[in-house]
Amino acid sequence: MQDSLSEIFNKTIGLPLTKATRNEQVQYFHFGTTHYTTPQGLVLDIGEMTLAVNCPWQLQLPDADLIKHEHLFIRKREAGLPSPVWDWKVPGSSLRDQRLMELIHDNPNLVVERIEQQDVYGLMVYFSDGSILSVLPDPTAPVEEYWQLFSNTGEGLKAGAGPNGFTG
Repeated sequence: MQDSLSEIFNKTIGLPLTKATRNEQVQYFHFGTTHYTTPQGLVLDIGEMTLAVNCPWQLQLPDADLIKHEHLFIRKREAGLPSPVWDWKVPGSSLRDQRLMELIHDNPNLVVERIEQQDVYGLMVYFSDGSILSVLPDPTAPVEEYWQLFSNTGEGLKAGAGPNGFTG
């Protein structure tokens, strides 16, 4: 298992964070770029490697500011009066979505330097600008999988962690 974790971690080193998407609470961090064609013929820009996180996490920026998992439940900042209807489930509507989009847009050199596994199946991703993404599973709130890191280039590389340990 350690070999497969190291292999997939090493594939991510040197790739920039190029996109952040989500599906409800699951946050997807895309590293590098590649394309995927859906069965309907739609071409999607996705990461060469993608980290899907379904547990608490935080991204500490070099200035000590934080973007946190729970910022999903805070409305994004808008000029003027906010819309009377707000739904955190709509991608792009939360403070977390807004801050990640701005970070990636304003910092194209956010490159992975290393990834380390942590206690309780956690993960630390260190970036070249000094930012650190901490994936912090909560064992008291188990989900099927806390996180999964996978390749989108057809190599079949993937690793993850859940309540029962690391998977590969």
